[in-house]
Amino acid sequence: MSRNTPTNPHASWYQILKSQERPVLIYQMGKVGSSALEKSIPNSIHLHDLMAIDANKQISPVRAKLHQPNKHYVKRLLKRSVMSHMLKRKQDVRIISLVREPIGRNISMFFQSLPFWMAEKYLNDDSAIRSERPQLLQEAFEEHMNHHYPLEWFDNEIKTLTGIDVFNKPFDHEAGCQTYQQGNFSLLVIRSDKLKQSPATVGDFLGYPVDVVHDNQSNNKWYSSLINDFKNSYQPKPEFIEEMLSSKLTTHFFTSSEISELKQKYQMAH
Repeated sequence: MSRNTPTNPHASWYQILKSQERPVLIYQMGKVGSSALEKSIPNSIHLHDLMAIDANKQISPVRAKLHQPNKHYVKRLLKRSVMSHMLKRKQDVRIISLVREPIGRNISMFFQSLPFWMAEKYLNDDSAIRSERPQLLQEAFEEHMNHHYPLEWFDNEIKTLTGIDVFNKPFDHEAGCQTYQQGNFSLLVIRSDKLKQSPATVGDFLGYPVDVVHDNQSNNKWYSSLINDFKNSYQPKPEFIEEMLSSKLTTHFFTSSEISELKQKYQMAH
């Protein structure tokens, strides 16, 4: 168990921050395999988008409208102000973030909120209802998702909060992780595909043993068969593959040979 207190798993982020001088944040862009860390580090605070408060950057506009946009905006603005102020006054803030290649990450994010993205497609394309063409999933994915969100996440979130620019320090591709320090902020970035290979990495960073339990739920989701079919049939446009895999994010966290393999994987999709 974590040495942090309190032990109440339902404690709010505010209660946790008030009670800890060395809080642990699992702060990541979503759909990067962080659930294992969340379950393995009690009393950690889980965040996706603290600093960028425009919900439309991450979720479907249809879903955003259901959240009472004006009220939700004020709540997010207040949370950002209070939490960032509290964090900057702490003795030591330990942040763990994961990163994943952006095309695979975006496909996972798309299917997690599939009904909302399809509603967005139908609301903006009258022909979608009339034709019921089989390419609708691909069109909705390509046309309506914000594919730049993961590419910009470290600058918009981590750098804005902590001042740490992860792109200024070479990433350890062999280990699959890197640590950073800025003021009272300590940051560990791990590639999600390397997490299982480095079981001691998280414990070494936090200073106490952590048993990361990997619970793969990918086949237990209602859309499992849909996403598997999509991955097997989706053929991204060459310019889309190039944009995503030649981005600053991908070229920093992945080697040139790994990027070549990813390009081949998506180019050969059928």
